[in-house]
Amino acid sequence: MIRSGVPPLDEALGGVVPARIHLLTGALGTGKTAACLQFIAASLRADEPAAMITADRGSDLRALALYLGIDIESPLRSGLLQLVRYRPQFAAALAAARSPERMLSDLRNMLGSQTPARLAIDPLDPFLGDGGPVNAGSLALVSFLDELGVTSLLTHASEPSGAFDRRLDPIIGRSVAVVRLERGRGDLHYLRVLRSRVSDVPPEPVAFEIRRDGGIKSPQRITQREEDDQSLSSRSPRRLLVMHTGEKPSTEVLDLLNRDYETVVRQAPAADQALGLGGDDIDGIVLSVTHDSVAAALALVCRLNEQPDISSIVVAARFNLRSIDRAHALRAGADEILATDMGAPEFLQRLASSVSRGHVPPAGITPAYSDKLILQPRRGFMPSPLSRDEFASALASHVTQDNPTQYTVVTFAPGHEGTNGESPFLPLRHLSDVVMRASRMKSGDLTAVIDDRVAIYLHGAQQDQAAAFADRVKKVWARRGHAPLTIEAFPYPSGEPTLRTMFEVTAE
Repeated sequence: MIRSGVPPLDEALGGVVPARIHLLTGALGTGKTAACLQFIAASLRADEPAAMITADRGSDLRALALYLGIDIESPLRSGLLQLVRYRPQFAAALAAARSPERMLSDLRNMLGSQTPARLAIDPLDPFLGDGGPVNAGSLALVSFLDELGVTSLLTHASEPSGAFDRRLDPIIGRSVAVVRLERGRGDLHYLRVLRSRVSDVPPEPVAFEIRRDGGIKSPQRITQREEDDQSLSSRSPRRLLVMHTGEKPSTEVLDLLNRDYETVVRQAPAADQALGLGGDDIDGIVLSVTHDSVAAALALVCRLNEQPDISSIVVAARFNLRSIDRAHALRAGADEILATDMGAPEFLQRLASSVSRGHVPPAGITPAYSDKLILQPRRGFMPSPLSRDEFASALASHVTQDNPTQYTVVTFAPGHEGTNGESPFLPLRHLSDVVMRASRMKSGDLTAVIDDRVAIYLHGAQQDQAAAFADRVKKVWARRGHAPLTIEAFPYPSGEPTLRTMFEVTAE
């Protein structure tokens, strides 16, 4: 047995077995990646080569290592450490491959000529493929690790109450031990041994915490260290300006920030008020967001991004923002988007990385970003349709994205004559109201009145979904006694050229 470098694992098992597989499971935010980094760091301290296969971006992994106090930059430069990131669609390619062993042979070449003493695979899930219960990938991975003769730590995402994926059977069968990480109350985490070939299974889990510049430690050692040396403080001298767009800041967000930073808390200014940033020596700006204040927060991001020499801008909430709001925030100029439910270690290390990098201005957007592109504008308590130019701006903002979301634009043109002698322009106002009431305004749908028709941008809708929406509008319109509608649909991407001409959308 040798020390793993992960204190609770060493305490529970006595260490790890050289040249064998060890499986680490747990839900999101339980510390699996942190454990892998410490497992690798133990090899690097002994001047032994190591490698890690990861699904994380290199910048995120470096940020976590920096938070834990682990130096991976020097070993990467010297070649002592190799980082390999999964390619997109790796799981699909592995499932479709006639011979998974061929792909693993390519992986062996990527690891270089020097065989690593330790290998962490975080997570192993892509090796399971996406083709159902077939376990060819896990069988090939077991053979690969046995042939390599490497001491390995593999992670797998699983919930505490969930049964193991049957595709893991070959890996579980070859593992020396299977352990699970769990989150407890506050900062506490637990390591529970599920199976072991080298020791008795401990009846109780081992408690641990994940700390800045300390990594995974037992609570007792943390307390003793702080009592012995008051000069060692995990608190950063940096100051953060916390601006809350709701009635009050999130206590969960503030509790996390106050662990490592000095915070200055303020109510976010209204749109017609000055930002009031002068005179504050701050290293970062955190916008505390609630469900009801997302649009206001994104508008504030735009204003902050227009300021010269602005600090890092971070959006933080108790919940995960919708993908459309995250995309808008990043394009508006936010440097990071965080949620407290991702777990304290990940939250704080990503925050530390963003504050260290400073503000990075977003790429130019044509036209300029506006919060009106996020949600349907309102006049009083009622939604109001966009104008032609506003709708064109919304489309232009969408099509300039690197990976635009699927969408469909549907237009509704009323008959040339109104009902009962009404003006043909009167039903157009009624029609826009019908369309908006049938839409999902809170999910990004946008309605506009353009010349003699009403147009709606259906966010995330494919052509069949747009057809169902159009049918609902047509039935409501007919029940009101109006003339039949002329309906056209323009799905992305096939309908984009026509839309560019119709609404004069240009994307540079």
